[in-house]
Amino acid sequence: MKLTPLFLSLSCYFVSLPLFAKSEEILQSTSREKRMGMIDPAAFGFGQPGFVTDVTMVDTQDFENQSGGLDFMELRTIAPIAAKKWGDFLIAGSLGYTLTDVDFQGFGGLQDETLHTLEAQITVSWRPENTPWSALAFVTPGLGTDFRGISADDFECSGLGLINYRVSEELSLAGGVFGRYAADDSMLVPALGFIWQREPFIVQLTPPFAVIGWQATERLTLSLSAYPSGGAWDLDDSSVNRVSIHGWQTAGSLIYQLTDHLTVSLRGGFNIAGEVELFDANHRVIEDEDLDTAPFGSVNLRYSF
Repeated sequence: MKLTPLFLSLSCYFVSLPLFAKSEEILQSTSREKRMGMIDPAAFGFGQPGFVTDVTMVDTQDFENQSGGLDFMELRTIAPIAAKKWGDFLIAGSLGYTLTDVDFQGFGGLQDETLHTLEAQITVSWRPENTPWSALAFVTPGLGTDFRGISADDFECSGLGLINYRVSEELSLAGGVFGRYAADDSMLVPALGFIWQREPFIVQLTPPFAVIGWQATERLTLSLSAYPSGGAWDLDDSSVNRVSIHGWQTAGSLIYQLTDHLTVSLRGGFNIAGEVELFDANHRVIEDEDLDTAPFGSVNLRYSF
């Protein structure tokens, strides 16, 4: 099981911790907080609650050791569905869907594949008053599939438990454990991260996820970010049972708040250190190819509560 998709989910929830610490304030207020919040450069689902849509187009990623390459397009959406507070606890739920279209150009016998990722997330946070301590736990069951046939191999689930300590108004530390199950493979790893914020700057560093942001004006934020990309899906194919595409994206973003609730952002950069793997029904690698660096561009719309 590759670590890239695992740590991508892991880092997203590190940076969500300070947000959940203020969940009661968010639920009680209908206006956007003026204080600079967490930056969500690629619609991973952290930051202020709301509906998110992100479209990414990647130029052809050539194979390093043979002719051909991958053409890649991704549409990601996230929708919160419910939130309820009991004393110091908050329980929230959301749904996420990602449509990924990949043209393999004959690699491993595959052509144009439409791949789907559907996830439900349940999050529980604990934030007592008059203490710098807080905690967060989540479970995210989902499917990674081509929807031509559903089996147990399409199912995957991840979970995280974190304890957060707010050192000061500017610095928060988090530590815990992350687990993931997919395609008969499971993993349990430690989780560590921090967020430092001194307006108009913010640093979100939870390796291998990093964001540096500058709030240039009340409505305009500029950021530099680096994060893993890709995913894994089960296929209903006679020779290829599973495909994994992973790598990194390095990007610059321009984020503009159009209204109190609506934000648009443009993101551009490069896909680097890419790799594509194809597996048979016994989860053995049958094709493995590195991918050359390729530019990409994205547009992101967010409606915040």
